[in-house]
Amino acid sequence: MKFTLKDGKEIVIREIILEDTQNALDYMAIVNSETKNLSREPEEWNMTFENEQSFIKKVMNSKDDYMLTAWDGELLIALAGFHGSSLQRLRHRSNLGISVLKKYHNLGLGTILMELLVEGAKDYGKKYLELEVRIDNPNAIHVYEKVGFVEEGRKKEAFFVDGKYVDLLFMAKKL
Repeated sequence: MKFTLKDGKEIVIREIILEDTQNALDYMAIVNSETKNLSREPEEWNMTFENEQSFIKKVMNSKDDYMLTAWDGELLIALAGFHGSSLQRLRHRSNLGISVLKKYHNLGLGTILMELLVEGAKDYGKKYLELEVRIDNPNAIHVYEKVGFVEEGRKKEAFFVDGKYVDLLFMAKKL
C-alpha cells in the first residue's frame, strides 16, 4: 500500500516477506544505534541471518503474529508488528512494537503504522493490544494516545540506560 508522509514523500507499507531478511537485519542494527527506547544496546543486537529468517517464517505462518515493513524506495525505514499467544486464555491479547528510523520521525509514519496494526489485529480476531513505552518518550506516547491507547499502569525502574533507571508506561487499547 502506498502512503504519503507529511513531507510529501511517498512510501510503501506491506507485510514482511522472507526476502526482507537482510534488510531487516541491517535496519535493526541502525535503529538500535539511533535510539535508547528499544530493549537492547546496539552491541546486543546479534541476530544471525538464519535466526532472522526463522523469525520471519514464524511470523508469516502465524495466526497470532503480524509484521509490517515500511519502505522509502529500497530502504527499509520502519518495522511494526504484534505478537500474541496461541494459548486459549491469552489468544485475545497481543503485544505491539514499532520502530522508525530517526530520519523519518515526526512525518506521520508512526500513526499510519499504528492504525494499520490496529486493523490487522482486528482482522486476526484480537480484542486487546498492549505495549510498553519509556515514560520519557512523549512523542511515542502521543502517537499511541492518538490511536486510542490508554495508560494502564507503570513499572518503576524497568529500564536502565545511560546509568539511570527509567519507568515504563503500560498502555493498551481494547478493540
